[in-house]
Amino acid sequence: MSGRRVLGALILGIAGLASRGVAAPPAGPRAEVPIREVILSDGVRRYALPVKIGGVTLDAGLDTGSSGLRVLPGVLGPDDARQVGGGSNYSYGSGADLRGVTGEATVAIGGLAAPARLQLVEHVGCTPQQPRCPASRVSEADYGVQGDGLPHEGFKAILGTNMGDAEVPSLLPAMGARRWIVELPRPGEGLPGRLILNPTAEETAGFVAFKTFPAFAERRGGLHDAIGGCLVNLASKARACGAVLLDSGAPGLDVANGGLGGQPWPDGTAAALTFGDPGGQVRAVAQLQIGQRSQVSHLTYRPDPRNAGPVIYSGLTAYFAFSVLYDADARTVALKPRPQAPGGPIGTTVPAS
Repeated sequence: MSGRRVLGALILGIAGLASRGVAAPPAGPRAEVPIREVILSDGVRRYALPVKIGGVTLDAGLDTGSSGLRVLPGVLGPDDARQVGGGSNYSYGSGADLRGVTGEATVAIGGLAAPARLQLVEHVGCTPQQPRCPASRVSEADYGVQGDGLPHEGFKAILGTNMGDAEVPSLLPAMGARRWIVELPRPGEGLPGRLILNPTAEETAGFVAFKTFPAFAERRGGLHDAIGGCLVNLASKARACGAVLLDSGAPGLDVANGGLGGQPWPDGTAAALTFGDPGGQVRAVAQLQIGQRSQVSHLTYRPDPRNAGPVIYSGLTAYFAFSVLYDADARTVALKPRPQAPGGPIGTTVPAS
């Protein structure tokens, strides 16, 4: 089905906010870092990029849905980082709970380097709400972040790039990166992805930019970078609309408080993730099929009493359809279609009318 036919079939009135463009390029130098796909033994896709902390270079798991650089025990020496603050605790949607102290180190990513805050993790456990989280299934010595509780899998550090304020915030702005583009590796292509820091004007051309979702734009937490949109069933026209979070660290489609009924749409259902402007016009669409491994589109529903309205955790699917540009100054997340990967979702954008 063509992008125009899909748009014609969609019901407008999406609770999204879109800006008219992308702010001028920042003054910092451009840098590019490869993103490598790592497939765990349970089949889950993770993404790693090289980070240098002090004198140690290691792969850190890339997590666009969390904040800060966090390093497990036994990785850094006394000359690589120093403690600068007291207790620092951080938990993830999986229930993993990292406890430690705030530190500072010279951190380099690509061609950028600067002193930056990080969490020096001392203990890994589970939150009281999720006592059987993946971290409970493996010893701390064998634990890896984003490793799904599998011994010796995952990473010894995680790099959260969420733009919101935090006790240990994203280190990219501290390194002089005010904007960055995330292009994840995709199934079937056999190519690395890339993180582009301070992209050029040519590289930012053609993006459609969306303001971060008002309910979360001023709050800390993983939903800070959510934008307005919908998940739409193209046959029944059923939809859930609200905040949509793109999250490289959480594969799958997870709809919270969506009001879509008890059973998720069956595998093979034609669907779309849509993103719209203040006037209700759809500006970007990712066409997909529910339950397709190449689209990482397994669908689940759940209640979430922490948030009043619907939240669509879109995981990796939108990254497979779009290049994604984050602008920390403008507080926007921008989308630009990528050529379709084998069996992948199809991304399209529409000019403002």
